[in-house]
Amino acid sequence: MNDIRDKRVDLILQQLEQLPTLPAIAIKVLEVTASEDSSAVDVVRLLESDQSLASRILQVLRRADLGVRGEVSGIERAVSLLGFEAVRGAVLSISVFQTFPSRNEGSQFSREEFWKHSVAVACCAELLALTLRDTIDAHDAFICGLLHDLGKVALDAILPKSFSRVVEAADLLRGNIADLERDIIGLDHMVVGKRLAERWQLPVNVRDCAWLHGQAPEALPATVRNPRLVNLITLADLLVREQHLGYSGNYSFSLSSKALAAAIGLTEEAIKDAMAGLVDQVEPRALALGLDHASSSELYVQAISQANKELSRVSTQLATKNKKLSIRAKFFDALAGFHAELRPDAPISTVLHAIGQTAVGVLDVSSAAAFSLPPGTDFAEVLLFDGAGELFETSLVDCPIRPNKPPAGDGPVLAAGEDMEWLLSAISPRLAQDNRYWIILEADGICVGGVVWGAFTGEAHRLSAQVQELCAISNGWGLALRTAQIRDEAHKLAEQLAESNRQLQSAQSEILRGRTLITVGEMAAGAAHEMNNPLAVISGRSQLLSSQVSDPKHQAIARLIYEQSHRLSQIISELMDFAQPGVSKPERVEVAGLLERALYDAKTVDETADRKIELTLGDVPDVTVDPKQVGAALAEIISNALQATDDRTGLIEIHGAFDAHSNRVVLTVSDNGPGMDDFTLNRAFDPFFSSKPAGRRRGMGLAKTLRWIESSGGSIRLESRQKQGTRAIVLLPAWITKVTVAGVQKRLAT
Repeated sequence: MNDIRDKRVDLILQQLEQLPTLPAIAIKVLEVTASEDSSAVDVVRLLESDQSLASRILQVLRRADLGVRGEVSGIERAVSLLGFEAVRGAVLSISVFQTFPSRNEGSQFSREEFWKHSVAVACCAELLALTLRDTIDAHDAFICGLLHDLGKVALDAILPKSFSRVVEAADLLRGNIADLERDIIGLDHMVVGKRLAERWQLPVNVRDCAWLHGQAPEALPATVRNPRLVNLITLADLLVREQHLGYSGNYSFSLSSKALAAAIGLTEEAIKDAMAGLVDQVEPRALALGLDHASSSELYVQAISQANKELSRVSTQLATKNKKLSIRAKFFDALAGFHAELRPDAPISTVLHAIGQTAVGVLDVSSAAAFSLPPGTDFAEVLLFDGAGELFETSLVDCPIRPNKPPAGDGPVLAAGEDMEWLLSAISPRLAQDNRYWIILEADGICVGGVVWGAFTGEAHRLSAQVQELCAISNGWGLALRTAQIRDEAHKLAEQLAESNRQLQSAQSEILRGRTLITVGEMAAGAAHEMNNPLAVISGRSQLLSSQVSDPKHQAIARLIYEQSHRLSQIISELMDFAQPGVSKPERVEVAGLLERALYDAKTVDETADRKIELTLGDVPDVTVDPKQVGAALAEIISNALQATDDRTGLIEIHGAFDAHSNRVVLTVSDNGPGMDDFTLNRAFDPFFSSKPAGRRRGMGLAKTLRWIESSGGSIRLESRQKQGTRAIVLLPAWITKVTVAGVQKRLAT
């Protein structure tokens, strides 16, 4: 790309060769006036050879303020009065004006206004130089000021169409014309002016000022012959542009006039004095150089008119900016109010409420809805607001299709399409107008919520001037909403983690109990294998011994041996029943009958005396259990309650109910016995554990009860406190989920 650009620049610079050169007589006059060996006679002879040039020199003399009295008609007298420097400057100025006339039909670039600007810069530079008391030559200052923008008129001559585009862009963008020249053409007028000055062999000062004007003093190359002159031309150009004299195409004022004046050595008073007489100097110089008549009053009027146009443009820009600032202030206040309403731990509903309140304000609508759609969910929480920002409805809406993220560049305001139909079908009747629009709130590239409202056609265009502000506030909404969603997800995860820990602990307990059962089963199997044969021998020999001895004492010993061996065999059998219970055979069982059989079995084993037993059943369905195992388990529970209560004051309550949520029948057996301490309660279901005195119980009752109930898909737990009794809660699977069973009320008293 750089190679192509360099070739284009070379081609443009080569076209400078097509421009006409300065007249030969002008070049010769420049050479003679620059030579120290030349005399006035040599200059007069050259000027007399070109009557047109001599005539123009006389016009310059007549219009110059030299204090000359009377009419000057001879060229010799003119050269004597003007001096070599003035003659050289006049010749150069006239020759350049003849090469680039003020008229250029069809071009956007007004050469007449351009030359007026150039003459004004020349006059300003001359006036400033005169205040420096000969430290900068005033004639050089005038010529350098006149030709400082020579490259612009050269570009207009060789590339009229391209330079017209540059002028149009400069007037539209109000920037620096040199930047646009580099963008559109490939090089700026400073480089072109330098190359043309070199081709025409113009003085070095003219070349440097055409090339380097507009740069800050500290940016000038060290090789510049007269940096103060370059700075002077830059300052003069800046001052003239501030006065709107002529046309330069440069609307940029990036340099400081104070800094330039300090680099040159000018005071503010000197600048004010020079500017006071500037317009009066421009008129005669412009006429002398062949520009159309422009009186001082006309220049003042033009300058004021141009200043008024610029002021009007600036006022329009300020009005536009004020309008934008007003809009931004409105959005900023809304965003500040939105954040002010939110606590750091605000839930989703609070964030949606704040979003809805600010949305109806910044969108200027009569109603709106704000919704939250967290990732991974298939429903949205929706809040609807009226034009005053008051909440009037809250709902949950199923979301079968998550809205797609719109393409980049569409802007925040979108017309609601098919992917929003799931929401519109639920809330659309509560929104105003016929068309539906929405703003997506996104995070990680997916929709997490939004704002929906009704409006007329063209709503996106109505809000187009507020795109940046809407993007900013929607980003604020989206961030706050997603933060609340993440916080809500964290709370749910914490709860799920707590539940998982609870289930893990329960599972660990079940695993430990299962391992215990495996250990007991292995022990029971080993005991049965190793002990049954010796026990059979002991039992048989004790029976044989009892039949063969005649001594009553020896017979009693033999019977005791038999009884204890038989007891040991029963213990092994019970242990095997616990470790390897029979296969459960669930069937439909009536709860009332199941409890009646369990009561009968319990009372058969244990003496009830004066204990009071109350049985209350609500509307409970039948259960699906193994009646033999579960019946034995319930009999064991009731038996424990009978043994735990007082013979005369004991009270046992049996209650049945149905939990439709879990589809289970709940049976509770409560007693008013002494209760259990924590140690006994925690080990109640352990095999071989019993709180009864040694010899009364083997500690297998509740252990077998647990196994039998769990085999039928049920569960059991105990609640007990010392001196407050014990309650056993048994959960059994119901036969059907919904039943209407007549309540059975029974009271049994024995």
